Amino acid sequence: MYLDRLEFKSDSFRALDPRCRIAAGVCLIFSAVSVSNPLILTGLVLGAALTLWRDTPRVLARLVPVNIFVLFLWLTLPLNALGTGFFAASQAAAGGLFPGGTGGGGLEGALKQALIYTLRINASALVYMALIIPLGIGGLTNALMKLRFPVKLAALFLLSYRYIFVMYQRVFVSVLSLRLRQPRQSTLGRWRSYTAVFGTALISALRRSQRIGRALQSRGFGADLPLTRAFTLKPGDLLFFCASILLSVSLLVLDGFFNGFLSGNIWNF
Repeated sequence: MYLDRLEFKSDSFRALDPRCRIAAGVCLIFSAVSVSNPLILTGLVLGAALTLWRDTPRVLARLVPVNIFVLFLWLTLPLNALGTGFFAASQAAAGGLFPGGTGGGGLEGALKQALIYTLRINASALVYMALIIPLGIGGLTNALMKLRFPVKLAALFLLSYRYIFVMYQRVFVSVLSLRLRQPRQSTLGRWRSYTAVFGTALISALRRSQRIGRALQSRGFGADLPLTRAFTLKPGDLLFFCASILLSVSLLVLDGFFNGFLSGNIWNF
């Protein structure tokens, strides 16, 4: 029941092969993080957003935590550009973390770099949501295995994703049990409550690990994971993949052309 949380109601690329979607997503994300022209990045953001317009509320909800990190960049990069106090010492570290430093143009250059990073991050996130997230955890794992992804890593990926929600449920139950126990008790009583809740969680974890072990043994767990769907490449899949590569290369070429045009040398790619 947890796997449906990744999926959107509408998927513009539902008919495409998941392997082509993953490969196309990687190409487009690579071009998004490589391009430095704000106009090109804005076009990529708008193009990816148009494919998700039916799920606008859910897309915006997922972009909120992403842009919280972006807000941190908008606060730190201008301060690094000022070159005073602590931020003068951290300017070298910022230049190592973000290629190109803070723009080399003082406060204006720092704001430009913050804008570029904002567009890059949002473009990458939208491409990821449009092409990869709608596959779901099962479809994504099967496609990675077909792309010769290590099977053991795929199994660890599935188990890790599943246990994120298991641990969340365990924490919720533990906090609720602590609240239901007498809230106005002494310090010794609180420690007794903590001990009881921790012991219950530990016993529950041991029982769950034993059940998982028996389930894996009964299924003959070995070096392979069974696939839940068959993959067939169609001409439309190959056409989409080639179009995504062409688009990625075109974005990189346009970025180099515009950068060379602005610097006075149109061949400065």
